[in-house]
Amino acid sequence: MLIFLAIALGSFILIASSFLFGHDHDTDHGDAGHGVDGHDIGHDLEPTISFFSIKVIATLTMGFGAAGAIARQYGADYLISSLIGLGVGLVLSLLMYFLLDIIYKQQASSLVQTSAAVGQTGIVQTGITPGGAGEVSLNVAGQYLTYLAKSAGGKDIPKGRTVKVVSTVGSELVVEEVS
Repeated sequence: MLIFLAIALGSFILIASSFLFGHDHDTDHGDAGHGVDGHDIGHDLEPTISFFSIKVIATLTMGFGAAGAIARQYGADYLISSLIGLGVGLVLSLLMYFLLDIIYKQQASSLVQTSAAVGQTGIVQTGITPGGAGEVSLNVAGQYLTYLAKSAGGKDIPKGRTVKVVSTVGSELVVEEVS
């Protein structure tokens, strides 16, 4: 019974410290390096949880240890106690997974991918010189943002002109003047 209690206690400490001092980094990083020059990374910005998360695995082992100790206390042998512990641990880890999944889906993100600006129109805030960069402000995904931009044709675009975003290069926009 002591081994089951040790597993349960160690797992509880791991779960508690995970919730108090850190968090899981279970996010999907998509296909990297498929932008115009290899800088535009296609991240999925939604937080996710994995079955192999520290919190989910530690819940499995904590349930295993606690249920195994209780079964041993009531006179079950080690095999039966282990099977009961495994069953309870699986149920608890599934409950933890679904609970964390609900919590993670409630999180909001204010991150906007640069590629979301393609096709949008904006106003030049700092003039764009031939071969150089300027600044363009525009509304992207409900947020008014300012980006570095360069001219698609290498032309001079003065401050105050309306431009359309035709592509992105890394975090810079490539724009052309709207006539």
